[in-house]
Amino acid sequence: MATIMQNLLAKDDSALVIYRVGDSVKGKVIDVNPSRILLELPNGSTGMITKREIGGFASDDEVAVGSEVESTIIEAESDQGLVVLSLRRASQDTAWAEINVITEEERTIKVKIEEANKGGLMARYKGLRSFLPVSQLMPKNYPRVEGADSAEILKKLQAHIGKEFAVKVINSSREEGKIIISEKKAHDEQMLETLKNIQIGDVVEGVVSGIVKFGIFVALDGLEGLVHVSELEWGHVSDPGRNYSVGDKIEVLIIGKEGNKLSFSVKQLSEDPWMAYVEKYPEGSEISGRVTRWNDQGVFIEISREVQGLFSIDQFGVDKGAELTSMISDGDQMSGIVDSVNTKAHRLELQKV
Repeated sequence: MATIMQNLLAKDDSALVIYRVGDSVKGKVIDVNPSRILLELPNGSTGMITKREIGGFASDDEVAVGSEVESTIIEAESDQGLVVLSLRRASQDTAWAEINVITEEERTIKVKIEEANKGGLMARYKGLRSFLPVSQLMPKNYPRVEGADSAEILKKLQAHIGKEFAVKVINSSREEGKIIISEKKAHDEQMLETLKNIQIGDVVEGVVSGIVKFGIFVALDGLEGLVHVSELEWGHVSDPGRNYSVGDKIEVLIIGKEGNKLSFSVKQLSEDPWMAYVEKYPEGSEISGRVTRWNDQGVFIEISREVQGLFSIDQFGVDKGAELTSMISDGDQMSGIVDSVNTKAHRLELQKV
């Protein structure tokens, strides 16, 4: 086989092409086998791309005989007189150049998740690996796990493998082979728009994004808020997951807004049934009930199954609940006058008679 130099010397000097390592060159595919492809290069030179240097960066159709392929020179002339080329290197050069522009212009791109580890998700963009940290996930995709169980966190992250995410590049370095991406950043505008358009007192629809012992998290157009366990129902809730599952659509009332942190309520969307129970006990009325407990606040009595009352500790001339033990017993009957209705604590404040 003629060497590159022999081929060049046989050509018109005006058409002379000098190949240098790192240069990009286009050629037409003239032969394909399982281990390599051959290309016809300018001036009749022959280029070769090994299977390793194709590396999944082109489909079979893209490297079929007759196709034009752009690749990078990694060896100007081999022992066989071939220009050794890399499709992998060419694709990476193009991809890194694009990543630099994407980073500078803060563009949103789409990536496919390929792997998961405890720290986040691994994705690929045009052949380049990128890392999406857990902290940069949107609320609906965040692996919220009770007790921060690492195995459970990993399981939740692995559920995203194969999915496509919209992200922005927040840090990249070709020298370090590092591309850090953020799903949150890709939705900044959506979050800001949502914050601008919602106010305390608004009723909105969201999706349950997490369930923990102290309540449920609800995702809303790029934001996330908490329905504390005390705001789920008017009665006592021991298990927030009893009536809710991740993914459920839910209507909530916005009761707090601080920066991009939201607080929601479900129970305040309905009338407090307790208010109906205390209608029969207006201020100034006389009541009686059974002592159920006492502490530093005072003595609690059960007036009915739904209503309890409190005699404040100062009415007994002592400072500590422990001192009440010698004055009262569990089950004692006590009478008093309704001084006020404490709607927040769900009890009647009482005065001794």
